[in-house]
Amino acid sequence: MGPLQRQQLLIAVQPDSDPRWADVSRQSSAGIDTLTIAPGAGNGSAPGTGVFGEECTVYPPIRHPGRPGYSFIYSVPLARAASDPDATRLAEGESVPAAPSRFAGSVDNSKGLMIGSQPEPVPEAPEQDPGAANMPRLVVDPIWIEAGALVDDEARAAGSHYLHSTLAMEWLYSDNWEARLGGRVDGYMQRGDADFEKSELDYAESYLRYRNADRTVTLGAQTVLWGRVDELPPTDRLSVQDVSRFVLDDLEDRRRAVPAVRWEEFVGAHKLDLLYVPQFRAAERPQEESIWSPVDRDRGRLIGMPANPLLAPLVTGGRFAEDDDGRGGWGLRLSRAGHNLDYGLTVQDARHSLPYYELAPAVRSSLLANSSDVEGALAAAPDTFTARHPRTWVVGGDLAFSAGRSTWRLEAAWLSDQPATTEDLRYTTVEALDWVAGVEFFPGDRNLRMTAQLRGLHLLNAKDELLDRETIYTLFGDIENSFERERWRVRLRYSIGLDEHDVYLNPELAFQGREPHELYLGFHYFDGAPNTPGGFHRHHDLFTLGWRARF
Repeated sequence: MGPLQRQQLLIAVQPDSDPRWADVSRQSSAGIDTLTIAPGAGNGSAPGTGVFGEECTVYPPIRHPGRPGYSFIYSVPLARAASDPDATRLAEGESVPAAPSRFAGSVDNSKGLMIGSQPEPVPEAPEQDPGAANMPRLVVDPIWIEAGALVDDEARAAGSHYLHSTLAMEWLYSDNWEARLGGRVDGYMQRGDADFEKSELDYAESYLRYRNADRTVTLGAQTVLWGRVDELPPTDRLSVQDVSRFVLDDLEDRRRAVPAVRWEEFVGAHKLDLLYVPQFRAAERPQEESIWSPVDRDRGRLIGMPANPLLAPLVTGGRFAEDDDGRGGWGLRLSRAGHNLDYGLTVQDARHSLPYYELAPAVRSSLLANSSDVEGALAAAPDTFTARHPRTWVVGGDLAFSAGRSTWRLEAAWLSDQPATTEDLRYTTVEALDWVAGVEFFPGDRNLRMTAQLRGLHLLNAKDELLDRETIYTLFGDIENSFERERWRVRLRYSIGLDEHDVYLNPELAFQGREPHELYLGFHYFDGAPNTPGGFHRHHDLFTLGWRARF
């Protein structure tokens, strides 16, 4: 593991107990270069310290440090003093300590300092066969089984169950070259009036990567999540969304890999990130029979749209097509990790990942001519609705700064083409402004973490009256705490509409005392006005019992 050649943000890790070697080595798949490894007592365990290019690109995959075996994770901004000289060199990017060392300390997040005792020497690891480092490594991350029971008698299903696993082979050829070949399997089962079962195979991140001190180049299927906020990042427009389970999962679990070329160039504290997606991949959506589908044929409803007596019979009896051909797009992001201030600027030529359903012009004309002739309108075109993914220019930026024990994040994006529908059922696009402002803080002790974020979405310069909501305000975030020596975790995710009644609550209790296993019990609650996501799913309240493991 060679010396660090560029400035970084240091992530200080205090293990509650020694994580297994697999837990430490897995961090590389999340973008972490593990620099210091302290061998354990012959049991294959090893605590480690890692560095990142910047917080926003790595924070989502490790937002739950208990999963990889850590009790907490803090970021230390650049150029802040540390009591340990070796740790200072790590933070300032000078070099890596010559020999592995165990750092017995923690991070005072309120001051941004690394505080702890002097590192204790650790016996040198036995020499290994140089060829062993080039051997492929099998990663199973994660295995996930979840059973869900719906509690509303008006729901079309009584149970919604899920199975998922990702399997990958990773090769580290040298200090500069690495490769990954991965695949995933997803199984969905729904029981009730709308029964269905579905199993599907898909590629996971599979790429060839070259890296040195100044740049990283990645070619292949990859998951790139730009943006700085925890949910609904406005500048994340090139990633492939996964809404096969709506919003039941965390943001990092709601993204799919897409074939792309990525070039990351590091110049001092700056990073220039170029991403090119040659072929568009639309969002991964659920089966039509699934309760999580954005199209409800039973009620004649489309998610996000008000109930409309003209549209309802067309949704129920119509035919749906997909417009997902063509190139994907490209994006450029310039970011800087500074002392108390991180920022990023981006410009993108992207396509909307989520579908927007356009009523066929011929069907619309027939319906407006005679609103009572539904059969005639349905026969006017081969496809009644087409799922559109319009291309849009995106110009935006993000900002993060610390104040005491809090971290504030701001992110905004202007979109040239946001899809919408006029009151006379005509498809159009308008300009839009999407922004989020939020704070993350640790009240009390280090175990309690809270985030609160306010989002605004504004449709601009609409020439006609729209069926869509032209202004949306949403407050969302989560509250998380661990207890019993990190063996238990309680968490609440929430999303509350401020301009319209729109509520989503997700309390969860998890036992994580037997790493790498996690057992959890959760509940998903939906409510809201008919034209809101919560209102669309108001009969889909769900109790869940699940098991996750990472090897």
